[in-house]
Amino acid sequence: MADRLAEILNAKKMDNKKLFLPYLTFGYPNIPIFLDLLKICQDQGVDAIEIGIPHSDPIADGPILQQSSYHALKNGVTPKMIPEVLSSVQFKIPLIAMTYGNIVYHYGIERFGKDYQQAGFQGLIVADFPLETLPMLDDLKEMLSVIILASTNTSIERLQKIGHESRGFVYIVSGKGITGKTNIDFEKIKPVITELRKTTTIPLLIGFGVNSPEMARELAVIADGVIVGSAVVGFIAQHSDDPELISKFAGYLSQYRQVLD
Repeated sequence: MADRLAEILNAKKMDNKKLFLPYLTFGYPNIPIFLDLLKICQDQGVDAIEIGIPHSDPIADGPILQQSSYHALKNGVTPKMIPEVLSSVQFKIPLIAMTYGNIVYHYGIERFGKDYQQAGFQGLIVADFPLETLPMLDDLKEMLSVIILASTNTSIERLQKIGHESRGFVYIVSGKGITGKTNIDFEKIKPVITELRKTTTIPLLIGFGVNSPEMARELAVIADGVIVGSAVVGFIAQHSDDPELISKFAGYLSQYRQVLD
């Protein structure tokens, strides 16, 4: 399958744009507001949206994303509900599912790929699947670009394999720990990016701990863009009862977009 996600993101990169991918938890704080937030993301010029599938044991997620996931599950969100809801909504920008292996496995790997592709998803991140387990996803690779995570502790040999195998983009984890981590060591990230650029032309994006527009701008100097998760969901949580959430969210996203353009 042609790597359509990489093609779209590379085209934006060729325009000298740094890529901005916010993360939203599906169904948080509720489905109608979530859909409004998705539309605002598109209106504010984000390049793609990472959508977290709520999970009862999100081991890679920090407290903010965990709470949003638990809240969505309490509201009755299921993995099968997600493509059903999004199939009726048209978005012009790529959607990327972020999940865990047991969700994809229990859903049915090929069926997951078909359902999510038809709902507008172009990429998939399986947070707890290391490189060696990727063959398990072969049945959906014709439908979704499987994005692989790399980190500052990844060996050179492994980075080379990730560069060859990842599709869509390479997700560079800023450091050890869970999402929302704030201690980012720029000097450790730079060699990772240098090594990956030797083996791939797809975008290299940094996530985990990107908690302000200023930090996003600094990281975008060394990478092709950023993924902002806990900070975005934290903003939504902080304003979830505010009748002006939607307009405030638009202003919040615009701060990131402005520093990355």
